[in-house]
Amino acid sequence: MSLAEIDPKKISVEEFEALLASASEENLDDVDPAAFARLIGRARRDQLDAVMKSPLRTAVLDQILRRFAEHYRAGQPRARKVIHWKVTGGPDGSTDEFELVLHGDRCDVNASPEHEADTTIILGGPEFLLLTSGNGKPTTMFMTGKLKVRGDLGLAAVLAKIFEIPG
Repeated sequence: MSLAEIDPKKISVEEFEALLASASEENLDDVDPAAFARLIGRARRDQLDAVMKSPLRTAVLDQILRRFAEHYRAGQPRARKVIHWKVTGGPDGSTDEFELVLHGDRCDVNASPEHEADTTIILGGPEFLLLTSGNGKPTTMFMTGKLKVRGDLGLAAVLAKIFEIPG
């Protein structure tokens, strides 16, 4: 059974973690982004929270980071912009930080911030999964305080147009 066929609402938190652990062991590079997005969109909050507080967090975040460059809409005439992400709620209250450096023709991803940010986006692990899989509404997250933006709010607002988010 593929990830796209599984209804996470019918499985426990532990089974959901095991499902993602199995996909991780097989190689998350082989997981179809649209299937992953559907799985995240169907998952319960407690399942997403458990994954983002577990050792799986690193593998999931790494996979999403690698795919940012693939889903970047290159070729648009735009100035260089740096976006820092802070994903809170990790194991023992940890926060993961990384950056995207956007150029007209490419998106570079750095596992740790190396440049001064134009925009910093701060959100919890489950919200990050929902947002990057196209299942979260950034405006709602912002208005409810689940997503915070420091710096250029306009840049944060157009991110969905800069990336092709699998659905």
